[in-house]
Order: sequence, then C-alpha cells, then structure tokens
Amino acid sequence: MNKLNVAASLLAVSSLAAGCLGCSAFTGGSDRVLARNNDSIILCENSGFIATTTSGVIEGTWQNRPDGTSLDAITGGTATIAFVLAWNSDGSTATTTALGDGSWTELQLNATELDHADVQCKDLVSRSWWSAQ
Repeated sequence: MNKLNVAASLLAVSSLAAGCLGCSAFTGGSDRVLARNNDSIILCENSGFIATTTSGVIEGTWQNRPDGTSLDAITGGTATIAFVLAWNSDGSTATTTALGDGSWTELQLNATELDHADVQCKDLVSRSWWSAQ
C-alpha cells in the first residue's frame, strides 16, 4: 500500500468514524504508522495501537520488550498478546507474528496525516478496556 492510499484510508476512517473531531491540532507527532500491502498498524504515542488487516481490526496497547528491538501488542479487553512486532536493523521496517508474512514499512507522514492517525489513537482511551489494563 503506498503512502497516499494509507493516508486516504486514515482520512476516510477518522472523518467517518469520529467526524474528525480534534483534527487540525496537529498532534500525534510521535505516532508511528506502518503499512504492508493493504494492511496498516498505528503505534500510538499513548501506547495504544490499531492494526487493520484483511482479517479485521485489532485494538489494544503496546509495550516495548526488554531487548529494545521489539514490542508486544496486547489486545484490549482480553489482555492477550495479539502480535509481537520486531524492528529490523534498519529501524524503519518490521516483521510481526500472528499477522501474516512480509515486512511492514514505516510511513513518513506529514503533520495532517499524523493528525488523522492520532484521532484514532485518542479514541482508544474511550474504550471500556483502556482503563482496565
């Protein structure tokens, strides 16, 4: 999936799902967005994540592993590991367990695109499981 398609899907989802309330404050500068084909993962600066794949959407929280090169993505509500993301040595590509084969590439998004991703990140804190974890 190219950057334009991911950005368009972020815009569409955030605009439809949340009316894009909160957009244009240009937040989310530390959010990281990865893509592989038509799939995406948003690693939010608030330690939440949204993984959108052909199998559906998984939301939860993430935490770095002690090795510093990988992280555990923990499903909200069940507190089980959804996947492990391991950064490749270049720091801009990664692989995951449980989300299929192939590398994920970090996208370099502009402030507006990051803002739209961050709307989804901020929405995670309204989930019932957020405060329970």
